[in-house]
Amino acid sequence: MPELIEWPCELLRLTSCRVFLKHTTRTSGVSLAGTDQIISNGAAHWEVRLSLSVYAEEQMIKDFEAHVSMMRGRLNIADLCLYDRYRYGEQVSPLQDSQFDDTDDGAWFDDGTGFLDESGGVQPMVVETGGAAGANTLTVGMTDPVRPSFRRGDMFSVNGFLYRVVRRNDQGWVRFEPDAREAIPAGTVLQTDPPRFHGRFATDDEGARARDILSYAAPISLTFVEAFDRVA
Repeated sequence: MPELIEWPCELLRLTSCRVFLKHTTRTSGVSLAGTDQIISNGAAHWEVRLSLSVYAEEQMIKDFEAHVSMMRGRLNIADLCLYDRYRYGEQVSPLQDSQFDDTDDGAWFDDGTGFLDESGGVQPMVVETGGAAGANTLTVGMTDPVRPSFRRGDMFSVNGFLYRVVRRNDQGWVRFEPDAREAIPAGTVLQTDPPRFHGRFATDDEGARARDILSYAAPISLTFVEAFDRVA
């Protein structure tokens, strides 16, 4: 039984994060015109490549090596923060308080906004109309308080499954890729800041020469592929 290994966000001081949705395209071969005859695109899976900073402290390097060991090659599943400088975060939709801090009626200003929350953070994005596994649309709540809708290209996650918004409108409707890996019911809070990703090492040799690579002042890169099986 694989184990879920949580990688602390602060452990991965990233220089870059590449997130790619890879489709396996089915073909019946090359036509007389010399072009592939595409039948359909098959299963799609996420590939994530993280490059770690070369400016790592001694304990951080040892913590990194310990997490690599706990992955046991491709057996266990990593729970990762995905760094995205353009994410749907507090810079887009900051957390808000109601107008009246001393009451519990949940009232807001007339325009549907509230005070900025001193604790910071992003306003939660909650699903209003969800979908079953295999669906690719949902609707999120846009009021109490008023908040911006998702933008095309924004990413969110549910239970470690990652999705990207490909179409949207200002009323909170979104279409996403890939199709939902599992049901996303109404009331689900979508993780956006940061989205989290469950993935396995692409090979058993990921992170093998961390100290050697650091000695050459080069960044360490790790590649993960989406883990479809869930960890209890």
